[in-house]
Amino acid sequence: MDNKVNESNTEVINENGIKTKLTFDDQVVKKIAGIAVSEIPGILGLSGNAISNLTDRFTNGNNPTKGISAEVGTKQVAIDLDVIGEYGKNIAQVFDTATKKVADEVKNMTGLDVIEFNMNVDDVMTKEQYDEKFEGKKKEPAEENNQSETNSRTLA
Repeated sequence: MDNKVNESNTEVINENGIKTKLTFDDQVVKKIAGIAVSEIPGILGLSGNAISNLTDRFTNGNNPTKGISAEVGTKQVAIDLDVIGEYGKNIAQVFDTATKKVADEVKNMTGLDVIEFNMNVDDVMTKEQYDEKFEGKKKEPAEENNQSETNSRTLA
């Protein structure tokens, strides 16, 4: 993100004579963008750097801001994403959809304008490959718990 976001003063005096200012943390915009792209067909997931991947091993791996960076100003925002694309999908169309969806969600929720949106496709996989590599790891402990519960039940 080479362009700096436009910083301007948003402090105003409201009708009650109260000085007000609304700001958003980078994490908030990153989360909005992460949730927005998670709903787009053709994007299987967000991918992060080695540090993000390492922290996923010690957490539940459910981090909607992984693979996203954002520079937030008082009126504008710039967003970068790293994604895993779905094999067989038109990635250019997926990018256009992601750009519109993220810009609309950020504008709707924060009032900020997305002035720069960059999407880097780190990998392409089928849904089955993605599920096996990422989702399968998350489901294994739950499946083990279900099996042990089923085995310990006694039917009358």
